[in-house]
Amino acid sequence: MKKKWLYGILGLGLAVGSISAADHFFEISRNLDVLSAVYKDVNGSYVDETDPSKLMRTCIDGMLRTCDPFTNYISESQIETYRIQNSEKLVGIGIHFQIEDSMPVVTDLIKDLPADKAGMQIGDKMIALDGQPTKGKSYDEVSQALRGQTGSTVAIALKTIDGTNKDVSVVRQEFQETNVPFSGMLTPEIGLINLKIFNPNAGKDVKEAFEKLKKENPNMKGVILDLRNNGGGLLHEAVDVVNVFVDKNKLVVDTRGRNEESNHTYKTPGEATDNKMPVVVLTNSGSASASEIVSGCIQDYDRGVILGQKTYGKGLVQITKNLSYNTMLKVTTAKYYIPSGRCIQAMIYAEHNEDGSVKHIPDSLKKEFRTADGRKVWDGGGIDPDVAIAKPAVNPLIQALQNKNLIFDYATKYKQKHDKIGQSAAFRLTDQDYADFVAFAKTKDYNYKTESDKLLDKLKEATTDEKYYDAVKTQYEDIKKKLEADKQNALEKNRKEITALIENEICGRYYYLHGKIEKSLTNDPLAIRAIALLNNPEGEYKTLLSKK
Repeated sequence: MKKKWLYGILGLGLAVGSISAADHFFEISRNLDVLSAVYKDVNGSYVDETDPSKLMRTCIDGMLRTCDPFTNYISESQIETYRIQNSEKLVGIGIHFQIEDSMPVVTDLIKDLPADKAGMQIGDKMIALDGQPTKGKSYDEVSQALRGQTGSTVAIALKTIDGTNKDVSVVRQEFQETNVPFSGMLTPEIGLINLKIFNPNAGKDVKEAFEKLKKENPNMKGVILDLRNNGGGLLHEAVDVVNVFVDKNKLVVDTRGRNEESNHTYKTPGEATDNKMPVVVLTNSGSASASEIVSGCIQDYDRGVILGQKTYGKGLVQITKNLSYNTMLKVTTAKYYIPSGRCIQAMIYAEHNEDGSVKHIPDSLKKEFRTADGRKVWDGGGIDPDVAIAKPAVNPLIQALQNKNLIFDYATKYKQKHDKIGQSAAFRLTDQDYADFVAFAKTKDYNYKTESDKLLDKLKEATTDEKYYDAVKTQYEDIKKKLEADKQNALEKNRKEITALIENEICGRYYYLHGKIEKSLTNDPLAIRAIALLNNPEGEYKTLLSKK
Protein backbone atom coordinates (compact mmCIF):
# COMPACT_ATOMS: atom_id res chain seq x y z
CA MET A 1 0.00 0.00 0.00
CA LYS A 2 2.87 2.35 0.85
CA LYS A 3 4.58 1.64 -2.48
CA LYS A 4 1.39 2.25 -4.44
CA TRP A 5 0.92 5.63 -2.75
CA LEU A 6 4.51 6.67 -3.23
CA TYR A 7 4.49 5.67 -6.88
CA GLY A 8 1.69 8.17 -7.50
CA ILE A 9 3.71 11.16 -6.26
CA LEU A 10 5.16 13.17 -9.14
CA GLY A 11 8.28 15.27 -9.16
CA LEU A 12 9.89 14.19 -5.88
CA GLY A 13 13.25 14.28 -7.57
CA LEU A 14 14.47 11.17 -5.75
CA ALA A 15 15.16 9.21 -8.91
CA VAL A 16 17.98 10.44 -11.15
CA GLY A 17 18.15 9.72 -14.87
CA SER A 18 16.70 6.59 -16.39
CA ILE A 19 16.71 3.89 -13.73
CA SER A 20 14.81 0.68 -13.21
CA ALA A 21 11.68 0.43 -11.09
CA ALA A 22 13.59 -1.59 -8.50
CA ASP A 23 16.30 1.07 -8.25
CA HIS A 24 13.63 3.75 -8.07
CA PHE A 25 11.89 2.10 -5.13
CA PHE A 26 15.22 1.49 -3.43
CA GLU A 27 15.98 5.21 -3.67
CA ILE A 28 12.59 6.02 -2.13
CA SER A 29 13.07 3.49 0.68
CA ARG A 30 16.61 4.70 1.40
CA ASN A 31 15.56 8.35 1.55
CA LEU A 32 12.58 7.56 3.77
CA ASP A 33 14.95 5.88 6.21
CA VAL A 34 17.20 8.95 6.22
CA LEU A 35 14.22 11.27 6.65
CA SER A 36 12.86 9.18 9.52
CA ALA A 37 16.23 9.18 11.30
CA VAL A 38 16.65 12.96 10.96
CA TYR A 39 13.08 13.60 12.10
CA LYS A 40 13.45 11.40 15.18
CA ASP A 41 16.85 12.80 16.18
CA VAL A 42 15.77 16.45 15.82
CA ASN A 43 12.64 15.84 17.88
CA GLY A 44 14.59 13.89 20.49
CA SER A 45 17.87 15.81 20.70
CA TYR A 46 17.38 19.44 19.64
CA VAL A 47 18.28 21.91 22.41
CA ASP A 48 14.80 23.49 22.52
CA GLU A 49 11.41 21.80 22.69
CA THR A 50 10.11 20.94 19.21
CA ASP A 51 6.63 20.59 17.77
CA PRO A 52 6.61 17.26 15.87
CA SER A 53 3.55 18.18 13.79
CA LYS A 54 4.99 21.54 12.79
CA LEU A 55 8.34 19.99 11.87
CA MET A 56 6.71 17.35 9.67
CA ARG A 57 4.41 19.88 8.01
CA THR A 58 7.44 22.04 7.19
CA CYS A 59 9.15 18.99 5.72
CA ILE A 60 6.14 18.03 3.58
CA ASP A 61 5.54 21.58 2.37
CA GLY A 62 9.20 21.96 1.46
CA MET A 63 9.11 18.72 -0.52
CA LEU A 64 5.94 19.69 -2.41
CA ARG A 65 7.33 23.12 -3.26
CA THR A 66 9.66 21.32 -5.67
CA CYS A 67 6.58 20.18 -7.62
CA ASP A 68 3.94 22.71 -8.67
CA PRO A 69 1.58 25.03 -6.74
CA PHE A 70 -1.36 22.70 -7.38
CA THR A 71 0.20 19.74 -5.52
CA ASN A 72 -0.71 20.21 -1.85
CA TYR A 73 -0.97 18.33 1.43
CA ILE A 74 -4.23 18.92 3.31
CA SER A 75 -3.97 18.29 7.05
CA GLU A 76 -6.80 17.05 9.24
CA SER A 77 -7.49 20.60 10.47
CA GLN A 78 -7.76 21.81 6.85
CA ILE A 79 -9.94 19.01 5.51
CA GLU A 80 -13.33 20.57 6.20
CA THR A 81 -12.35 23.95 4.74
CA TYR A 82 -10.87 22.23 1.69
CA ARG A 83 -14.02 20.20 1.09
CA ILE A 84 -16.23 23.29 1.40
CA GLN A 85 -14.03 25.33 -0.96
CA ASN A 86 -13.91 22.56 -3.54
CA SER A 87 -17.50 21.43 -3.27
CA GLU A 88 -19.64 21.79 -6.37
CA LYS A 89 -22.38 22.92 -4.01
CA LEU A 90 -22.02 25.83 -1.58
CA VAL A 91 -23.83 26.38 1.69
CA GLY A 92 -24.26 29.99 2.73
CA ILE A 93 -26.44 33.06 2.38
CA GLY A 94 -25.50 34.15 -1.17
CA ILE A 95 -23.28 37.21 -0.83
CA HIS A 96 -19.82 38.41 -1.75
CA PHE A 97 -18.06 40.76 0.65
CA GLN A 98 -14.75 42.49 1.25
CA ILE A 99 -13.04 43.91 4.32
CA GLU A 100 -13.13 47.72 4.30
CA ASP A 101 -11.78 49.71 7.25
CA SER A 102 -11.63 46.48 9.31
CA MET A 103 -15.33 45.79 8.65
CA PRO A 104 -16.95 43.27 6.24
CA VAL A 105 -18.99 45.09 3.58
CA VAL A 106 -21.42 43.38 1.18
CA THR A 107 -20.13 43.87 -2.38
CA ASP A 108 -22.53 41.61 -4.32
CA LEU A 109 -25.79 39.76 -3.75
CA ILE A 110 -26.91 36.67 -5.61
CA LYS A 111 -30.49 37.14 -6.76
CA ASP A 112 -33.19 35.18 -4.91
CA LEU A 113 -30.79 33.62 -2.40
CA PRO A 114 -31.30 34.06 1.38
CA ALA A 115 -29.44 37.36 1.87
CA ASP A 116 -31.32 38.96 -1.03
CA LYS A 117 -34.66 37.68 0.26
CA ALA A 118 -33.83 38.96 3.76
CA GLY A 119 -33.46 42.48 2.39
CA MET A 120 -29.68 42.86 2.65
CA GLN A 121 -28.20 45.35 0.19
CA ILE A 122 -24.85 45.96 -1.46
CA GLY A 123 -22.96 48.40 0.76
CA ASP A 124 -24.37 47.06 4.03
CA LYS A 125 -21.75 46.58 6.76
CA MET A 126 -21.98 43.39 8.82
CA ILE A 127 -21.12 44.61 12.33
CA ALA A 128 -21.87 41.33 14.14
CA LEU A 129 -22.57 37.68 13.32
CA ASP A 130 -24.48 35.64 15.90
CA GLY A 131 -23.68 38.31 18.46
CA GLN A 132 -19.94 38.32 17.79
CA PRO A 133 -18.46 41.65 16.59
CA THR A 134 -16.83 41.44 13.17
CA LYS A 135 -14.56 44.48 13.42
CA GLY A 136 -10.96 43.37 12.98
CA LYS A 137 -11.89 39.88 11.80
CA SER A 138 -10.12 38.48 8.74
CA TYR A 139 -11.92 37.60 5.52
CA ASP A 140 -11.55 33.88 6.28
CA GLU A 141 -12.94 34.30 9.80
CA VAL A 142 -16.03 36.13 8.55
CA SER A 143 -16.49 33.65 5.71
CA GLN A 144 -16.31 30.73 8.15
CA ALA A 145 -18.93 32.35 10.40
CA LEU A 146 -21.33 32.73 7.48
CA ARG A 147 -21.05 29.05 6.59
CA GLY A 148 -22.97 26.32 8.36
CA GLN A 149 -25.41 23.51 7.96
CA THR A 150 -28.19 23.81 5.39
CA GLY A 151 -31.30 25.15 7.13
CA SER A 152 -29.39 26.71 10.04
CA THR A 153 -29.79 30.42 10.82
CA VAL A 154 -27.20 33.17 11.18
CA ALA A 155 -28.15 36.38 12.98
CA ILE A 156 -26.57 39.39 11.27
CA ALA A 157 -26.39 42.89 12.74
CA LEU A 158 -26.11 45.43 9.92
CA LYS A 159 -25.17 49.04 9.50
CA THR A 160 -27.28 49.69 6.42
CA ILE A 161 -26.37 51.93 3.50
CA ASP A 162 -28.52 54.76 4.95
CA GLY A 163 -26.60 54.59 8.24
CA THR A 164 -29.26 52.88 10.39
CA ASN A 165 -28.86 49.67 12.37
CA LYS A 166 -30.81 46.61 11.33
CA ASP A 167 -30.95 42.99 12.51
CA VAL A 168 -31.75 40.16 10.10
CA SER A 169 -31.95 36.40 10.53
CA VAL A 170 -30.83 34.57 7.42
CA VAL A 171 -31.35 30.85 6.81
CA ARG A 172 -28.38 29.18 5.14
CA GLN A 173 -29.09 27.39 1.90
CA GLU A 174 -27.25 25.04 -0.43
CA PHE A 175 -26.69 26.54 -3.86
CA GLN A 176 -24.42 26.34 -6.87
CA GLU A 177 -22.58 29.26 -8.38
CA THR A 178 -24.24 30.01 -11.70
CA ASN A 179 -22.40 28.93 -14.82
CA VAL A 180 -24.01 31.43 -17.21
CA PRO A 181 -24.71 34.73 -15.42
CA PHE A 182 -25.59 36.47 -18.69
CA SER A 183 -26.76 35.59 -22.17
CA GLY A 184 -28.41 37.99 -24.57
CA MET A 185 -28.31 39.83 -27.87
CA LEU A 186 -25.73 42.60 -28.27
CA THR A 187 -27.21 43.54 -31.64
CA PRO A 188 -30.28 42.19 -33.48
CA GLU A 189 -28.03 39.58 -35.14
CA ILE A 190 -25.18 38.89 -32.66
CA GLY A 191 -25.66 37.09 -29.34
CA LEU A 192 -23.31 36.58 -26.40
CA ILE A 193 -23.07 33.86 -23.74
CA ASN A 194 -20.97 34.62 -20.67
CA LEU A 195 -19.64 31.38 -19.15
CA LYS A 196 -18.24 32.15 -15.69
CA ILE A 197 -17.25 28.70 -14.42
CA PHE A 198 -17.41 25.01 -15.37
CA ASN A 199 -19.65 23.78 -12.56
CA PRO A 200 -22.05 20.84 -13.02
CA ASN A 201 -24.41 21.45 -15.97
CA ALA A 202 -22.16 24.07 -17.59
CA GLY A 203 -22.52 22.33 -20.95
CA LYS A 204 -26.29 22.06 -20.52
CA ASP A 205 -26.53 25.73 -19.50
CA VAL A 206 -24.52 26.92 -22.51
CA LYS A 207 -26.60 24.73 -24.84
CA GLU A 208 -29.89 26.01 -23.43
CA ALA A 209 -28.73 29.62 -23.57
CA PHE A 210 -27.64 29.19 -27.19
CA GLU A 211 -30.88 27.47 -28.21
CA LYS A 212 -32.94 30.18 -26.49
CA LEU A 213 -31.06 32.94 -28.33
CA LYS A 214 -31.61 31.18 -31.67
CA LYS A 215 -35.29 30.54 -30.99
CA GLU A 216 -36.06 34.09 -29.86
CA ASN A 217 -33.88 35.70 -32.54
CA PRO A 218 -34.37 33.90 -35.88
CA ASN A 219 -32.05 36.38 -37.61
CA MET A 220 -29.12 35.64 -35.31
CA LYS A 221 -26.03 35.04 -37.47
CA GLY A 222 -23.21 34.83 -34.93
CA VAL A 223 -22.49 34.11 -31.26
CA ILE A 224 -19.79 35.25 -28.84
CA LEU A 225 -18.69 32.86 -26.09
CA ASP A 226 -17.12 34.94 -23.32
CA LEU A 227 -14.54 32.94 -21.33
CA ARG A 228 -12.66 35.87 -19.86
CA ASN A 229 -11.61 35.36 -16.22
CA ASN A 230 -13.08 31.85 -16.27
CA GLY A 231 -10.58 29.84 -14.24
CA GLY A 232 -12.00 26.45 -15.25
CA GLY A 233 -13.76 23.67 -13.37
CA LEU A 234 -14.97 20.22 -14.34
CA LEU A 235 -13.29 18.54 -17.31
CA HIS A 236 -16.37 16.72 -18.53
CA GLU A 237 -18.26 20.02 -18.62
CA ALA A 238 -15.57 21.43 -20.92
CA VAL A 239 -16.25 18.45 -23.21
CA ASP A 240 -19.97 19.23 -23.19
CA VAL A 241 -19.41 22.93 -23.94
CA VAL A 242 -17.24 21.99 -26.94
CA ASN A 243 -20.01 19.64 -28.06
CA VAL A 244 -22.40 22.59 -28.43
CA PHE A 245 -20.33 23.70 -31.43
CA VAL A 246 -18.37 20.61 -32.53
CA ASP A 247 -19.70 17.36 -34.05
CA LYS A 248 -20.06 13.99 -32.34
CA ASN A 249 -17.09 11.73 -31.58
CA LYS A 250 -14.47 14.46 -32.04
CA LEU A 251 -11.41 14.42 -29.77
CA VAL A 252 -11.57 17.15 -27.14
CA VAL A 253 -8.60 16.39 -24.89
CA ASP A 254 -6.12 13.68 -23.94
CA THR A 255 -4.64 13.47 -20.45
CA ARG A 256 -1.18 11.89 -20.29
CA GLY A 257 0.86 11.09 -17.22
CA ARG A 258 3.63 8.80 -15.97
CA ASN A 259 1.20 6.05 -15.07
CA GLU A 260 -1.23 4.27 -17.36
CA GLU A 261 -4.22 5.07 -15.12
CA SER A 262 -3.59 8.79 -15.71
CA ASN A 263 -4.06 8.46 -19.48
CA HIS A 264 -7.57 9.18 -20.74
CA THR A 265 -9.18 10.30 -23.99
CA TYR A 266 -12.29 12.50 -24.02
CA LYS A 267 -14.49 12.92 -27.12
CA THR A 268 -17.71 14.78 -27.83
CA PRO A 269 -20.56 12.42 -26.90
CA GLY A 270 -23.42 13.73 -29.04
CA GLU A 271 -24.45 15.66 -32.11
CA ALA A 272 -23.49 19.34 -32.11
CA THR A 273 -26.18 21.85 -31.23
CA ASP A 274 -24.92 23.97 -34.13
CA ASN A 275 -21.76 23.24 -36.15
CA LYS A 276 -22.21 26.06 -38.68
CA MET A 277 -22.96 29.38 -37.01
CA PRO A 278 -19.86 31.63 -36.77
CA VAL A 279 -18.35 31.76 -33.26
CA VAL A 280 -15.95 34.17 -31.57
CA VAL A 281 -14.44 33.14 -28.22
CA LEU A 282 -13.21 35.93 -25.92
CA THR A 283 -10.19 35.09 -23.73
CA ASN A 284 -7.70 36.81 -21.46
CA SER A 285 -4.95 35.84 -19.02
CA GLY A 286 -7.62 34.77 -16.51
CA SER A 287 -8.98 32.11 -18.89
CA ALA A 288 -7.50 28.87 -17.57
CA SER A 289 -7.72 25.08 -17.60
CA ALA A 290 -11.18 24.06 -18.87
CA SER A 291 -11.50 27.45 -20.59
CA GLU A 292 -8.29 26.70 -22.48
CA ILE A 293 -9.57 23.28 -23.50
CA VAL A 294 -12.71 24.86 -24.98
CA SER A 295 -10.96 27.75 -26.72
CA GLY A 296 -8.18 25.42 -27.89
CA CYS A 297 -10.67 22.97 -29.41
CA ILE A 298 -12.58 25.74 -31.17
CA GLN A 299 -9.26 26.90 -32.62
CA ASP A 300 -7.91 23.43 -33.47
CA TYR A 301 -11.05 22.52 -35.40
CA ASP A 302 -11.17 25.96 -37.08
CA ARG A 303 -14.67 26.21 -35.66
CA GLY A 304 -14.34 29.84 -34.60
CA VAL A 305 -12.03 32.78 -33.98
CA ILE A 306 -10.27 33.34 -30.65
CA LEU A 307 -10.10 37.03 -29.75
CA GLY A 308 -8.44 38.85 -26.85
CA GLN A 309 -5.30 38.01 -24.88
CA LYS A 310 -3.25 34.84 -24.45
CA THR A 311 -4.78 32.45 -21.93
CA TYR A 312 -3.19 31.51 -18.60
CA GLY A 313 -1.45 28.28 -19.62
CA LYS A 314 -2.62 25.71 -17.05
CA GLY A 315 -2.42 22.29 -18.66
CA LEU A 316 -2.15 20.13 -15.54
CA VAL A 317 -4.55 17.52 -14.13
CA GLN A 318 -4.92 16.97 -10.37
CA ILE A 319 -6.49 14.17 -8.38
CA THR A 320 -6.91 13.80 -4.61
CA LYS A 321 -5.76 10.82 -2.55
CA ASN A 322 -7.04 10.04 0.93
CA LEU A 323 -4.22 9.44 3.40
CA SER A 324 -4.13 8.17 6.97
CA TYR A 325 -5.34 10.19 9.98
CA ASN A 326 -8.00 11.99 7.93
CA THR A 327 -5.48 13.82 5.74
CA MET A 328 -5.33 14.19 1.98
CA LEU A 329 -2.91 14.77 -0.90
CA LYS A 330 -3.86 16.75 -4.00
CA VAL A 331 -1.33 15.78 -6.67
CA THR A 332 -0.72 16.59 -10.32
CA THR A 333 -0.80 13.34 -12.29
CA ALA A 334 -1.10 14.32 -15.95
CA LYS A 335 -1.07 17.07 -18.58
CA TYR A 336 -3.77 18.14 -21.04
CA TYR A 337 -3.26 17.74 -24.79
CA ILE A 338 -5.83 19.26 -27.13
CA PRO A 339 -6.78 17.94 -30.62
CA SER A 340 -3.81 19.40 -32.54
CA GLY A 341 -1.54 17.53 -30.14
CA ARG A 342 -0.24 20.56 -28.29
CA CYS A 343 -0.01 20.97 -24.52
CA ILE A 344 -1.16 24.29 -23.11
CA GLN A 345 1.07 24.23 -19.99
CA ALA A 346 3.18 27.41 -19.75
CA MET A 347 5.33 26.84 -16.64
CA ILE A 348 8.20 24.42 -16.12
CA TYR A 349 7.86 23.94 -12.38
CA ALA A 350 10.90 21.66 -12.17
CA GLU A 351 13.17 24.51 -13.33
CA HIS A 352 13.81 27.94 -11.83
CA ASN A 353 15.44 31.18 -12.90
CA GLU A 354 18.37 32.68 -10.99
CA ASP A 355 15.99 34.85 -8.95
CA GLY A 356 14.06 31.75 -7.87
CA SER A 357 11.03 32.34 -10.10
CA VAL A 358 9.58 29.44 -12.08
CA LYS A 359 10.66 29.19 -15.70
CA HIS A 360 8.27 29.69 -18.57
CA ILE A 361 8.71 27.45 -21.58
CA PRO A 362 11.04 29.52 -23.81
CA ASP A 363 10.08 30.37 -27.37
CA SER A 364 12.97 28.25 -28.61
CA LEU A 365 11.34 25.12 -27.19
CA LYS A 366 7.82 25.82 -28.45
CA LYS A 367 6.69 23.46 -31.18
CA GLU A 368 4.57 24.14 -34.21
CA PHE A 369 1.31 22.25 -34.70
CA ARG A 370 -1.50 22.46 -37.25
CA THR A 371 -5.23 22.95 -36.94
CA ALA A 372 -7.67 20.74 -38.86
CA ASP A 373 -7.44 23.05 -41.90
CA GLY A 374 -3.67 23.50 -41.65
CA ARG A 375 -3.31 26.76 -39.74
CA LYS A 376 -0.15 27.09 -37.63
CA VAL A 377 -0.51 27.01 -33.84
CA TRP A 378 2.05 26.55 -31.06
CA ASP A 379 2.27 24.80 -27.71
CA GLY A 380 3.96 25.81 -24.48
CA GLY A 381 2.00 28.70 -23.09
CA GLY A 382 -1.76 28.77 -23.26
CA ILE A 383 -3.86 29.59 -26.31
CA ASP A 384 -2.69 32.44 -28.53
CA PRO A 385 -5.67 34.42 -29.89
CA ASP A 386 -6.26 34.64 -33.62
CA VAL A 387 -6.97 38.33 -33.08
CA ALA A 388 -4.76 39.74 -30.32
CA ILE A 389 -5.98 42.82 -28.45
CA ALA A 390 -3.55 44.21 -25.91
CA LYS A 391 -4.61 44.36 -22.27
CA PRO A 392 -5.38 47.99 -21.37
CA ALA A 393 -2.57 49.76 -19.53
CA VAL A 394 -3.10 50.30 -15.80
CA ASN A 395 -4.46 53.78 -15.18
CA PRO A 396 -3.12 54.97 -11.79
CA LEU A 397 -6.09 57.28 -11.22
CA ILE A 398 -8.63 54.51 -11.90
CA GLN A 399 -6.64 52.14 -9.70
CA ALA A 400 -6.64 54.68 -6.85
CA LEU A 401 -10.40 55.28 -7.14
CA GLN A 402 -11.06 51.54 -7.04
CA ASN A 403 -8.59 50.83 -4.23
CA LYS A 404 -10.27 53.51 -2.13
CA ASN A 405 -13.73 52.12 -3.08
CA LEU A 406 -14.88 55.54 -4.31
CA ILE A 407 -16.72 54.16 -7.35
CA PHE A 408 -18.33 51.50 -5.15
CA ASP A 409 -19.30 54.05 -2.48
CA TYR A 410 -20.71 56.48 -5.03
CA ALA A 411 -22.92 53.74 -6.48
CA THR A 412 -24.18 53.11 -2.94
CA LYS A 413 -25.07 56.79 -2.57
CA TYR A 414 -26.74 56.77 -5.99
CA LYS A 415 -28.93 53.78 -5.04
CA GLN A 416 -30.07 55.61 -1.91
CA LYS A 417 -31.35 58.52 -3.98
CA HIS A 418 -32.93 56.58 -6.86
CA ASP A 419 -35.56 53.88 -6.39
CA LYS A 420 -35.15 52.57 -9.91
CA ILE A 421 -33.34 53.04 -13.20
CA GLY A 422 -34.14 52.02 -16.75
CA GLN A 423 -32.84 48.86 -18.39
CA SER A 424 -29.13 48.23 -17.85
CA ALA A 425 -28.03 48.45 -21.48
CA ALA A 426 -29.72 51.84 -21.89
CA PHE A 427 -28.69 53.38 -18.56
CA ARG A 428 -26.55 56.52 -18.80
CA LEU A 429 -24.95 58.66 -16.11
CA THR A 430 -26.01 62.29 -16.60
CA ASP A 431 -23.64 65.27 -16.63
CA GLN A 432 -25.02 66.27 -13.24
CA ASP A 433 -24.45 62.75 -11.90
CA TYR A 434 -20.80 62.90 -12.95
CA ALA A 435 -20.42 66.34 -11.44
CA ASP A 436 -21.81 64.88 -8.20
CA PHE A 437 -19.22 62.10 -8.38
CA VAL A 438 -16.38 64.59 -8.90
CA ALA A 439 -17.57 66.62 -5.91
CA PHE A 440 -17.84 63.42 -3.84
CA ALA A 441 -14.36 62.23 -4.88
CA LYS A 442 -12.75 65.57 -4.03
CA THR A 443 -13.84 65.14 -0.41
CA LYS A 444 -11.86 61.87 -0.23
CA ASP A 445 -8.18 61.03 -0.11
CA TYR A 446 -7.22 59.06 -3.20
CA ASN A 447 -3.67 60.29 -3.71
CA TYR A 448 -1.83 58.39 -6.42
CA LYS A 449 1.44 58.48 -8.34
CA THR A 450 1.73 58.58 -12.10
CA GLU A 451 4.72 57.19 -13.97
CA SER A 452 5.84 60.79 -14.38
CA ASP A 453 5.75 61.26 -10.60
CA LYS A 454 7.87 58.17 -10.13
CA LEU A 455 10.41 59.32 -12.71
CA LEU A 456 10.61 62.72 -11.04
CA ASP A 457 11.25 61.05 -7.68
CA LYS A 458 14.07 59.04 -9.23
CA LEU A 459 15.49 62.19 -10.84
CA LYS A 460 15.53 63.98 -7.50
CA GLU A 461 17.13 61.00 -5.79
CA ALA A 462 19.82 60.65 -8.48
CA THR A 463 20.62 64.37 -8.68
CA THR A 464 20.78 64.60 -4.88
CA ASP A 465 23.19 61.64 -4.68
CA GLU A 466 25.37 63.14 -7.41
CA LYS A 467 25.24 66.67 -5.92
CA TYR A 468 23.41 68.16 -8.95
CA TYR A 469 20.02 68.79 -7.34
CA ASP A 470 20.63 72.46 -6.51
CA ALA A 471 21.38 73.10 -10.20
CA VAL A 472 18.03 71.67 -11.34
CA LYS A 473 15.90 72.42 -8.27
CA THR A 474 13.97 75.30 -9.88
CA GLN A 475 13.12 73.28 -13.01
CA TYR A 476 12.28 70.20 -10.91
CA GLU A 477 9.82 72.09 -8.70
CA ASP A 478 8.28 73.81 -11.73
CA ILE A 479 7.63 70.45 -13.45
CA LYS A 480 6.22 68.98 -10.24
CA LYS A 481 3.79 71.91 -9.82
CA LYS A 482 2.60 71.56 -13.41
CA LEU A 483 2.04 67.83 -12.96
CA GLU A 484 0.07 68.39 -9.76
CA ALA A 485 -2.04 71.04 -11.49
CA ASP A 486 -2.72 68.66 -14.38
CA LYS A 487 -3.72 65.89 -11.96
CA GLN A 488 -6.42 68.21 -10.61
CA ASN A 489 -8.11 67.86 -14.01
CA ALA A 490 -7.58 64.09 -14.16
CA LEU A 491 -11.19 63.25 -13.26
CA GLU A 492 -12.36 65.18 -16.30
CA LYS A 493 -9.62 63.87 -18.60
CA ASN A 494 -10.55 60.27 -17.69
CA ARG A 495 -14.28 60.90 -17.61
CA LYS A 496 -15.26 58.33 -20.25
CA GLU A 497 -13.54 55.38 -18.54
CA ILE A 498 -14.65 56.40 -15.04
CA THR A 499 -18.24 56.91 -16.20
CA ALA A 500 -18.34 53.40 -17.67
CA LEU A 501 -17.16 51.89 -14.37
CA ILE A 502 -19.71 53.87 -12.37
CA GLU A 503 -22.51 52.84 -14.72
CA ASN A 504 -21.52 49.17 -14.43
CA GLU A 505 -21.51 49.37 -10.63
CA ILE A 506 -24.87 51.14 -10.48
CA CYS A 507 -26.53 48.65 -12.83
CA GLY A 508 -25.29 45.85 -10.59
CA ARG A 509 -27.16 47.43 -7.66
CA TYR A 510 -30.48 47.14 -9.44
CA TYR A 511 -30.04 44.09 -11.68
CA TYR A 512 -27.36 42.03 -9.89
CA LEU A 513 -24.49 40.41 -11.80
CA HIS A 514 -26.62 40.06 -14.94
CA GLY A 515 -27.15 43.81 -15.08
CA LYS A 516 -23.51 44.62 -14.41
CA ILE A 517 -22.35 42.35 -17.23
CA GLU A 518 -25.04 43.58 -19.62
CA LYS A 519 -24.01 47.19 -19.06
CA SER A 520 -20.27 46.50 -19.26
CA LEU A 521 -20.68 44.90 -22.69
CA THR A 522 -21.98 48.15 -24.19
CA ASN A 523 -18.51 49.70 -23.71
CA ASP A 524 -16.42 46.55 -24.10
CA PRO A 525 -13.73 46.86 -26.81
CA LEU A 526 -13.41 43.08 -27.21
CA ALA A 527 -17.16 42.63 -27.61
CA ILE A 528 -17.29 45.50 -30.11
CA ARG A 529 -14.44 43.95 -32.11
CA ALA A 530 -16.14 40.52 -32.01
CA ILE A 531 -19.39 42.02 -33.32
CA ALA A 532 -17.50 43.55 -36.26
CA LEU A 533 -15.99 40.14 -37.09
CA LEU A 534 -19.30 38.31 -36.93
CA ASN A 535 -21.04 40.97 -39.00
CA ASN A 536 -18.66 40.11 -41.84
CA PRO A 537 -18.48 36.28 -41.83
CA GLU A 538 -17.33 36.08 -45.45
CA GLY A 539 -14.68 38.75 -44.93
CA GLU A 540 -12.11 38.97 -42.12
CA TYR A 541 -13.72 36.16 -40.12
CA LYS A 542 -13.32 33.69 -43.01
CA THR A 543 -9.84 34.99 -43.83
CA LEU A 544 -8.64 34.39 -40.28
CA LEU A 545 -9.85 30.78 -40.34
CA SER A 546 -8.22 30.04 -43.70
CA LYS A 547 -4.91 31.75 -42.97
CA LYS A 548 -2.12 29.15 -43.31
